[in-house]
Amino acid sequence: MADDLERRVAAAFAAALTSLADGGHRTALLRQALEAERDRAAGLMRVAVVGRISTGKSTLVNALIGEERVATGSQELTFNVNRLRHGDTPGLTIHYKDGRPPVTTSLDRLESLTVRREEYAGELRGISEIVAEIGAPYLKKFELIDTPGLDSRYVEDSRNTFDFLGIDADELDRSTLRHASAADALILVLSIRGPSTVDADLLAHFLGPGFAMSTPLTTLGVLTKCEHLWQPGGPHPLERGRALAERTMGEAPGMKQRLYELTPVCSLIGQAAGTLDDNTLTSFHALAGVSRDTLFAALSMASMFCAEGSGLPLDAAERRRLWTRFGAYGIHSACEAVRDHVRTVPELRAHLMRDSGMEALRDRLAGHFGHRAALLKLDSAAERVRSMPERLAAGLGPRERSALDEAIGVIEALVVDEPGFAQLNTLRRLYAGALGFSDAQAHEIRQCAGEFGRRPADRLGLPPDTPVEELRRQAGLRHTTWLVRWQGGALSGPSREAARVVVRSYEYLLAELDGPGGVNRPG
Repeated sequence: MADDLERRVAAAFAAALTSLADGGHRTALLRQALEAERDRAAGLMRVAVVGRISTGKSTLVNALIGEERVATGSQELTFNVNRLRHGDTPGLTIHYKDGRPPVTTSLDRLESLTVRREEYAGELRGISEIVAEIGAPYLKKFELIDTPGLDSRYVEDSRNTFDFLGIDADELDRSTLRHASAADALILVLSIRGPSTVDADLLAHFLGPGFAMSTPLTTLGVLTKCEHLWQPGGPHPLERGRALAERTMGEAPGMKQRLYELTPVCSLIGQAAGTLDDNTLTSFHALAGVSRDTLFAALSMASMFCAEGSGLPLDAAERRRLWTRFGAYGIHSACEAVRDHVRTVPELRAHLMRDSGMEALRDRLAGHFGHRAALLKLDSAAERVRSMPERLAAGLGPRERSALDEAIGVIEALVVDEPGFAQLNTLRRLYAGALGFSDAQAHEIRQCAGEFGRRPADRLGLPPDTPVEELRRQAGLRHTTWLVRWQGGALSGPSREAARVVVRSYEYLLAELDGPGGVNRPG
């Protein structure tokens, strides 16, 4: 289905470009803009990572790609936008604000070109964005955009950085908003602020008018630094993180209209897992030989675990390195895995990715964004094409303007004819609170639209091993219920149109179940 849409998108852009085939300099500029949208629609989905300074954005990016490429640390500040994409030959392409030709250089320079360093202030000031090509397999699914921090004015020690760069906090905010709006989807990074709160300042900023483009269709929240919620002998930190995330989603006004969900992760552990090596595994084997009670006592405070003469295996320098890279819970988790007979680096890496919540987050991103990637890319491309008259039509004559209108009409026709857009618009209205359905009905609309999974059983809210005959029966019953609801007189306007879309969604599901094999396969 996605491949078919991508073919229709390519054909539509080809037809639109034909409309602009003849003309002078201005028409050539329009063609360039339309070709850029065509290429972007044909490329990978762009996912921007946004958040305040010190929320752990860069740590999360490193954990997602499985490599420690983006600079991190409480005193670090990402000034320039980094676009991270897959490439078989690692390297950087630097784009400048003054329009000079891009420069290619080694990937090793990424940190020096993105993190505040007084000796590089002049060069940093002139950079527009940096494109990093990395061999990380996960980047075959998405292009990640690591943006400057939002609301950086709240970080006291950032003022010196703003001074030597010659920019202010508002300029950083505008940079993040500009690049985030150029993305197809967003990851909003929130971090815990103590054991029971999240970053309320960022929530207030995010829920303001500057981020009006975000909806649960395109925005996923991630609650980072959950490893700090762990206490030796206490519950899993993700359990406490989930409780905090659920409370935040329920109590913060507007959250459910902006975020699909708020997913807790121990991102520091996920980042460390990506660079795990044999020497570190050997260190964990040594620590795993200590009794649980002894290790618990040592992990209660950094000063105890890292102290000289602590009685623990390894020298103090190695224990400090492990604490810095993995944190207390990461060390505990790794040692528990070793005690459970995890013996190799790949096995321990896989364990830590699961235990940190990063594996589930990767799957969630692929599931929530991935199955609608072609549709979401076309949606954002169509919005930018619609704005072309306002942005680019100055100085056009009647003939050129007519050609532009024809090109835009071709793209609009594709949007109108694409069935997926009806479902997309219904979900938008639902999340915005513009439809008059009960909570149970709203949940069913989200469910049948694939918001909780694409398999037929997922779209019906049934167990994954439900027999296909029962799937057909349930889909038929629900189709009938919504058909009556649609054709009855109780609904009007957008709510009635939404009921029609649900009816069509169940018809597509029934056709899928009656197709070759009729099995409960991914949709």
